Amino acid sequence: MEIVSVAELKIGMFVVEPDCAWTELPFALQGFVVSTPKQVDIFQSKCRFVQVDFSRSLGDYYREAKREFDRPRRASAPTQSKTLEEAASRKRPAAFAMSEPSEQIRFRRQRFLGFLHQQDHSEYARELSGELAYIEPRFDDFQSALQLTFQHVEAEQSIDLRNVREGVRDMSGSLKRNPDALMWLLRLKRADQYSFDHAVDVAVYLLLLGNHIGWRGQKLIELGITGLLQDVGKTQLPAELLAKKGALSSEEQSLIHSHVASSLEILYSHAHLPSDVLVTVSRHHERWDGSGYPRGLERDQIGLAAEMAGLVDSFCAMLKDKPYRNALGHQGALEEIYNQRDHKFNSALMEQFVQCVGLYPIGTLVELDSGEVGVVIQQNRVQRSRPRILFLLDAEKAHVPGYKVIDLRDKSFEQLRVAKTLPADAYGLSSDDYYLR
Repeated sequence: MEIVSVAELKIGMFVVEPDCAWTELPFALQGFVVSTPKQVDIFQSKCRFVQVDFSRSLGDYYREAKREFDRPRRASAPTQSKTLEEAASRKRPAAFAMSEPSEQIRFRRQRFLGFLHQQDHSEYARELSGELAYIEPRFDDFQSALQLTFQHVEAEQSIDLRNVREGVRDMSGSLKRNPDALMWLLRLKRADQYSFDHAVDVAVYLLLLGNHIGWRGQKLIELGITGLLQDVGKTQLPAELLAKKGALSSEEQSLIHSHVASSLEILYSHAHLPSDVLVTVSRHHERWDGSGYPRGLERDQIGLAAEMAGLVDSFCAMLKDKPYRNALGHQGALEEIYNQRDHKFNSALMEQFVQCVGLYPIGTLVELDSGEVGVVIQQNRVQRSRPRILFLLDAEKAHVPGYKVIDLRDKSFEQLRVAKTLPADAYGLSSDDYYLR
């Protein structure tokens, strides 16, 4: 990091710390990439110098950190690391384990990201390219920090959330600058275990929804932390129960419900979290009509944060295969929870969520009325039903070689329509196959 005069501050530089108090500046986040002339003007009017991290800056201002001065972000004492390794060898938490992608998958993922970067010379493509380059390594760091947190839970050790908070802050800033970049990473970086993957998805969608309704700063960060940890009590449940395909007995249902109490016990004993986070964790399975658990709360008794957490948790669960049912596509999941408005979910909140996530978010698998299948690579914010699509299968469901892209806004494709959204594995496809070709 270097001290830079505000006269030399440029768009693309990552400001770590000004020489005045952050409270004197009208910014929601403390530490971010300067993205507008107005932000430069504010720093220049309030400060003389700022501390800039060039390893987190963008474009011409990015410089790789000098390795000899690098410090690991999650340093642990040797005895603590040994204890964690022993705990992991005895019993890795099946619900929250994360596996590393193969080298082949890494290579194919980078090739696909390169394709996205080179789409065209539009402002959208430049912004997406820059944000992907910025957030991808930080998302990797965040996943590693979260995995270490779950290992601490398994070892019944104190939970240090500093690196997880930093990751949530990074994601929050990325979603504010360009939400499409992080949504791509959610689809490109699939983990093998459902619960770990689900926890990250819930956190990102909660940050997206919270930002959409105007939440900022620490309140938004705590919402993201809640999404990550609200189901951590499932580490205490038998793996065979979580994987059961048939109907659950009343005893098994009660055991599943007990994960809320387990989550609270773990977080209260091993983490230092604000009481608002614990309250949200305790209520995220309550429902608008009083049919939820563990207390059967209803309507205003639940609280907005817990309503948001429950809605997003349900939506993300519908996007994934479960032991007892197949995944729904994005549109199918939206329709499913929309039909539960005023019953399971607050209708006003539901309307905001639909506006927030849109009809066809980036990364959504869709089938056209012509029978062809593709993946959305750019939303159209004006004509939401006319996205830009990368073709994967032709009308006969044969693979389309290479990268063929169409924009439904073009007059030459005005006869085509999106017929429906599809689950990620429709027609034998998977994210590893269809994104990475």
